[in-house]
Amino acid sequence: MTLQRFLALAAAVLVVFCAAAMLRAPDWPAAFVAPPAAPACTGQPVFTIGKFHTATPDYAHVVSAVNLRDGRIRAVWYEGSEELKPDVQIMTATYDGRQWSAARPVIGSPAVSEATGRYVRRLGNATIYRDARGDLVLIFAGVAIGGWSGASLNLIRSRDDGETWSPPRRLATTAIFNVASNVRAPAVAAAGGLTLVPTSHEFPLRYPAVTLLDEGGRVVGRRRIGVKHEGIQPFVLVLDRQRAVAYFRTRYDYLTPSSRTDDAGFSWSEPEETSVRNYDKPVVVGRLGGKRYFMIHNYVIPKEVRGPRTFMLELSEDEGRSWRPVGRLDFQVDRKMQAIYPWLMVGADNHFHLLFTLGGTGSELIHARFNRDWIAERAGVPCS
Repeated sequence: MTLQRFLALAAAVLVVFCAAAMLRAPDWPAAFVAPPAAPACTGQPVFTIGKFHTATPDYAHVVSAVNLRDGRIRAVWYEGSEELKPDVQIMTATYDGRQWSAARPVIGSPAVSEATGRYVRRLGNATIYRDARGDLVLIFAGVAIGGWSGASLNLIRSRDDGETWSPPRRLATTAIFNVASNVRAPAVAAAGGLTLVPTSHEFPLRYPAVTLLDEGGRVVGRRRIGVKHEGIQPFVLVLDRQRAVAYFRTRYDYLTPSSRTDDAGFSWSEPEETSVRNYDKPVVVGRLGGKRYFMIHNYVIPKEVRGPRTFMLELSEDEGRSWRPVGRLDFQVDRKMQAIYPWLMVGADNHFHLLFTLGGTGSELIHARFNRDWIAERAGVPCS
């Protein structure tokens, strides 16, 4: 069989497979679940910061977190001797409002290989969320050969808020070899018990997407965010039940692109550059009420200046269409190391919680807790 005929046959098989999958798949959700309101103002700015886990000289990275039923926060991340090493495990710890628990492992690559029947040598990025059933769902990357371009996604589920987990199951996100998918940002709840998971496709082209999961955690849809940009690690900010805006990571010193949807993530506008100049890392966005939002991203140091990279705070008062810089957030615990990969959430205590990696020769995981009043004070806007 010639190569041309083989490729034609493979294409035909894929068309039939995709058509069959579409027959089984539910319609794309008609709406997002309504986004939560911004935290209430308290009348007094609050800000605290500290290390919650030390991995040095090992490497800990890419924290994500979720609220538990009893008011605690559960964080997850990957940790090992180095990034993409066989000893990397998915780790977890909880915060009770006063202190963090000791970290413990959730799963390693041998257990993933055994459960899925597929060779997995390394683990990586993870994201955690609560689904429509009330279970915790943890999605993480596994790599058999190569680097991040060879990653595929795996899912585990917990019905007891992360004390125990189901065996891992591999997600089918791409038609060819089921590789090149990764996760980073928070999942988005949609109508009908569905969940949109922001994902990155990283081979042979790099682009942002949203992957649709049903209540059982099965992939039932996928939509690319735009078609002309190679950004990855999209952060999807839901504006209302129909509209959302995605911001994604791009290369060094580029302006952060954004894309918008008016139909709950089914179609997206072509990405346009914002005024936010970000240093090749993911961004996070928080709500301040009304059309007002704040963004935390990596500050771009001029090429002629050396020094550690920290975060920049920016404010938008028009639903994220335009941004103005408020200032650098120089709250690193160790100024010799760079702050990267922020995760932002609102806890049961009505405060923002920012978790991030303080990277260097090893890694520290940092937890900053602050309220809406603190952001409003720094941004020079009323807290009302």
